[in-house]
Amino acid sequence: METRAIKRLTTYQLAWAKQQGIAAEGGYTTRVEDNVFGGQLHPDTRSEYERGKGKELEGHMKALHSSSALVVSVFDYWRHTNRIQDIARCCGATGSVVGMEFEKTHPIRGVTRTPPHLDVEFGGMSPLAVESKYTETYRRKTRRPIANTHLDKYLDCGDIWTGLPKLRAVAEGIVEESGGMTQWEYLDAPQLIKHVLGLNCRYQDEFSLLYLWYRIDSPEATRHERELGDFHATLSGEVRFRTMTYQELFDCIRGVPGVDSGYLSYLEERYFTGV
Repeated sequence: METRAIKRLTTYQLAWAKQQGIAAEGGYTTRVEDNVFGGQLHPDTRSEYERGKGKELEGHMKALHSSSALVVSVFDYWRHTNRIQDIARCCGATGSVVGMEFEKTHPIRGVTRTPPHLDVEFGGMSPLAVESKYTETYRRKTRRPIANTHLDKYLDCGDIWTGLPKLRAVAEGIVEESGGMTQWEYLDAPQLIKHVLGLNCRYQDEFSLLYLWYRIDSPEATRHERELGDFHATLSGEVRFRTMTYQELFDCIRGVPGVDSGYLSYLEERYFTGV
């Protein structure tokens, strides 16, 4: 369902592309390079997306409203400039950061389904995973068919929930409401549950998960924010789960010394002015 918030975002992106002289038929650029800051992906970044199951480079990253294009435009700059530590700090990472990876997955014991892809992960003694949302935030999920979550399959694997009773309770609630109205109208709680399970299988409890989302004033954003607060409160003391808006991240980036003015101008004009 296309909400007014999505319409605002897509209309703004089309206007931005036209102003920049970028051809975007049906809201899609001809090349991925036309849709990201700097006109190119770092070779490591390209390889990581090529390995991913989402086939982002073949389609979605060409969309002006693409979340992956937003992620690459914001984060890949820091790989190009060998300053990953700086953007990790802006995201709240602590301790030494030893690398950054896009489209990272973590297998979940006993589950044969492909695990969801994290948008970004910063490595280190205490890894920080980032799940990013752009227009997805504003797509309403009124009803939740169990076939779309497969959480019943995950609940059958009892050992993966060890130490995560609160998370399991959320998953059980989603399965019980399957086919009917869901309390999670805008937050993709099943995806977050799977991310936590994968991260916990890999790192036990030595990780943090950051939910990074793009906020525009709207009823959908208000509802989404409330759901995020509920999810965060429910998992308090069990999972290191944090939230941040892209607007807050951009404010932090602008305070980092020595950041390229062209990078800041690109992000500001494309994502943070006049939406």
